[in-house]
Amino acid sequence: MKEDRDLQFLASCKSEDLKTLVDMMTSDKDGNVRLSEQLTNTDAYLQYYPDRLPCMWQKIANELQRFGGNTIVNVFRKGGVCYREILQDVCRKMEVWFSDLDETAEIERRLLEKVCMETVRRMPEEELRQMAEQLGIGEKHPQKFMVVFALQIAIRKGGVLFTRIALYVAQMISKMLLGRGVLMLGGNLLNKTFGIFGGPIGWAVTLGWAAFDLASPAYRVTIPCVIQVSCMRLRLMEERRIGYEGARHYAS
Repeated sequence: MKEDRDLQFLASCKSEDLKTLVDMMTSDKDGNVRLSEQLTNTDAYLQYYPDRLPCMWQKIANELQRFGGNTIVNVFRKGGVCYREILQDVCRKMEVWFSDLDETAEIERRLLEKVCMETVRRMPEEELRQMAEQLGIGEKHPQKFMVVFALQIAIRKGGVLFTRIALYVAQMISKMLLGRGVLMLGGNLLNKTFGIFGGPIGWAVTLGWAAFDLASPAYRVTIPCVIQVSCMRLRLMEERRIGYEGARHYAS
């Protein structure tokens, strides 16, 4: 793989999170192996998939770099391109503003904010209310626009609520693509927070920003994969922040 400091954190991710990323790159929406993937035939895949995927994080990163090269130049570039270039390309495609001077995590945050805003804006009222209730946002019987506004404020403010919303959206996308969603935040916290996720999700297919209607097969891989990677980094950063604050509190 190309040396890529922005993907080194994959070595610290959980296998279930990496499995979603791997499956997005290696399988299409019908569960068939992608013709362009080169991961499933490797010795590392046969040895470590699905329960020891951090051991092959470099292979996973290389596969993402290769798909990114295909997206950016429309031909397979040997070795692919670095993740930051893939992220920036996805942001341009999704019309997400960023500066070349921004840190990678900040660009990812802008992307997730755009995706979450669009998702909240288009969600059916019933599921929107359930989501807000689970998060403890809004009044007891608010109108839809009030719920949307409250969730959008939470997204803009960042923090743990934004992380949970972003993980919800990532799980929705993986559910659509793979028939499941596995991202967790602190054990089963995500399942407890979004226990209503098992409901209908067909509405999401109509989202105008979604990758599933894009003409380029590579974008149908890189956009959901970049969203997944962004959420994995956000989740890890949030866990480390909570752990650091807990350690400081204990020390004091």
